Amino acid sequence: MKNRESNIELLRIVLMIMIIVHHVIVHGYALEKNIKDFSHANRTVYPELFINSFVIVGVNTFIFISGYFGIKFKLRNLISIIFQAFFYSICISLVFILTSSSKIALVDFVKSILPISGNVWWYLGVYLGLYFISPFLNKGVEFIDNRQLVFLLAGLLYLDSFSGFIFRTVSGDGFTVFHFITIYLLARLLHKFDLKIKTPIRYFIGLALLLFGSTLILLAIDKPQFVWRLFAYNNPLLILSAIMLFYSFKERKIQSNAINLVSSSVFGIYLIHDHPFIRKIIVYFLNQGQGKDSIFLLIINICIIVIIIFLIGASIELLRKYIFYKIEYSLFQFWRTNRWIGRNKKMLRSQIRLQMSK
Repeated sequence: MKNRESNIELLRIVLMIMIIVHHVIVHGYALEKNIKDFSHANRTVYPELFINSFVIVGVNTFIFISGYFGIKFKLRNLISIIFQAFFYSICISLVFILTSSSKIALVDFVKSILPISGNVWWYLGVYLGLYFISPFLNKGVEFIDNRQLVFLLAGLLYLDSFSGFIFRTVSGDGFTVFHFITIYLLARLLHKFDLKIKTPIRYFIGLALLLFGSTLILLAIDKPQFVWRLFAYNNPLLILSAIMLFYSFKERKIQSNAINLVSSSVFGIYLIHDHPFIRKIIVYFLNQGQGKDSIFLLIINICIIVIIIFLIGASIELLRKYIFYKIEYSLFQFWRTNRWIGRNKKMLRSQIRLQMSK
């Protein structure tokens, strides 16, 4: 962890907090449902929209980080990601079955056994698609000349942020491998050009306020059905916001092993808190809260639940990593050793045959 840039690791922590806040607002307080049924929504919908305008960039920025530094395809990392998903999906499902009075549907149980194919976490499946294709993308960026690369990226952005965002074709709302590839290549290009931006945090705040202002305008002209469209991941405003947020942290010089350690748990935090069964529990507890029409209590409740989710999730993931790291390492070494022994046995047999033939 010592060689990791703590400024970027701190950004990962901030992004995970943003994603948790977004999930609390969208799932716990049903922001999307309240917008679509705006005539019956309470007054907390406005601060929820305001907060969401700042935190919605979490996913795009995570992908931008992957693209900027480049995904290094390694079998061990791939196995670790898949194992992590299986571990949490099966364990959470078993705990839910053993402790909950309600029965689990057969289809949900099958999904827990096959979390990637069952789309337990949409992000995981799409990210794995990007992970598998990343070696080709990296080679393409390396060998294609800059002018051609700019034209290719312009075409991808057109399909993603115009055809996709405006007409919902090709990349839909951005929950697709196509959108992830576009963000990844955009980040690779900006890294290649070594882009510099002065005071990017101001642009990030300005873009978030512009997004929030756009939602207010649509509500004012009685077009609530279009408000949620603005939060699509392929909205050009959100892509620009992700870039500005990334550069706000990139130029800062921070080195902290504590930050690096906590950052290593953020994927586990995501898998834990956004599992469908855990999501149901979070929604249940939020619905038990008092003062649902109070802006002050809304902010207090969001802060408390986000802190609890982050601390519990980080603790569980760090404990899991501590227990299973040696197991994973031993299995990987065992596989490498057996492969080495197998290769050497073949060499030894061929040498014996050669000697016998003489």
